[in-house]
Amino acid sequence: MERNVIVMIVARNIEAAIARMGTNPAEVARRAGINPTGVYDILKGKSNSPRLDTIHKIATKGLGLPMSALFTEPTDEELDRELTDTIAKMPPEERRRFLNMAQAFLRPEGET
Repeated sequence: MERNVIVMIVARNIEAAIARMGTNPAEVARRAGINPTGVYDILKGKSNSPRLDTIHKIATKGLGLPMSALFTEPTDEELDRELTDTIAKMPPEERRRFLNMAQAFLRPEGET
């Protein structure tokens, strides 16, 4: 697997864990004992090759997860749960707009 893909998976998993915990990157960095810039750079894709010890600290100390949890792609069930949780947090009007947008992706090309 290409390094950029792995870093993207790690970033996505950190972001999802932060959302599940209801915390923020700065707090995760504080718990991990690292500079918040390190977490933000991974999340924003600025860090193309974060150090493994940094990822380990973020996972174990910052998020309370095994390091391996940051390297695995989510299952379909996990994605479904995350999508459902995210949509549930949206205001009703935004949910309607999101539903219209999602339904547009399901229409055959050229059909409106």
